[in-house]
Amino acid sequence: MLLFLLSPEFIQAQEDPTRYLDTLEKKYSGLKDYMVDVNVHFDVEALKAPDMQAKLYYKTPEKIKVESKNVFFFPKEGGYFNPSLFKKKDFDVRPLEHLTYEGRRAVKLRLTPTETNRHHQGFVLTLDTDRNLIREISTSPSEGRTIRAVIEYGKFADFELPVRIELYLDIPSVEPNGMKEFGSFSQRSKRITGKVEIAYSNYKVNSGLRDEIFNEAEPRKSK
Repeated sequence: MLLFLLSPEFIQAQEDPTRYLDTLEKKYSGLKDYMVDVNVHFDVEALKAPDMQAKLYYKTPEKIKVESKNVFFFPKEGGYFNPSLFKKKDFDVRPLEHLTYEGRRAVKLRLTPTETNRHHQGFVLTLDTDRNLIREISTSPSEGRTIRAVIEYGKFADFELPVRIELYLDIPSVEPNGMKEFGSFSQRSKRITGKVEIAYSNYKVNSGLRDEIFNEAEPRKSK
């Protein structure tokens, strides 16, 4: 009986996994907006493109805009940091395993949307529980597609924000609501596979971004 009570399966059954999302939500409750310079490097078989630079604007809960002087392909799914996406009220949360991630305690959680008509899909998160940071985000496999984001952080204005995200892609080249930002490049093969490396620099946090910035019909060119 004692061995059963100490087993990982019993411990996971007794814990409330939503507390991890609650802690994450509180950690970033003061983050209202940010703007940041991004550099995107593609190592994708179906997409031959030079490194691309742009400025990214984010405002809670889910406003995003990308400005660039040139044509810019940006993988929005997993390519930018949005802590508001993972509110505990929006998901059924189940623990998959407790593990060690780069020497720190971590937990892997499966998040399933609580409403079937939500536009968000399911996720698997790997959270560093020592620092309350999302280290990996994986989309739940569906219709033969998988996207995994690996995140590294730095400290900016009292917030830990990404300095680097690596996206590992394995998706169909043509999806009804999928990676349209890859444009005609996606037609060159049956699948898009490979890695996208996104570096972030020159953060400006909680500068009071206006809603009008995100409502413009056409993106402005960055200066």
